[in-house]
Amino acid sequence: MNGRLVNSLLTERARLLIMATLAVSESPIEFVSLVEATKLSKGNLSAHIKKLEEAQFVLVEKKFIQRKPVTRYRCTDLGRSEVKGYLEEVETMLKSL
Repeated sequence: MNGRLVNSLLTERARLLIMATLAVSESPIEFVSLVEATKLSKGNLSAHIKKLEEAQFVLVEKKFIQRKPVTRYRCTDLGRSEVKGYLEEVETMLKSL
């Protein structure tokens, strides 16, 4: 280990999948698209997003477009940094095996 502590939020498969999906996207991703990309249920996705938002890994934007609610998610710089650090730790552990 490099002395870096792995963020326990990212050890959960669903949250890592959400973060990886958001981290590689140049633009915000709508809720429906994130459900499709992650194959998570709407309720499961919402619960995980809430935890990631509380940790400031994800920004949530809610607005109305043509009178319909639209929710978009974007990875923050902190979130992107945490994903990168987590993946580096995993790579280091795998190399040591």
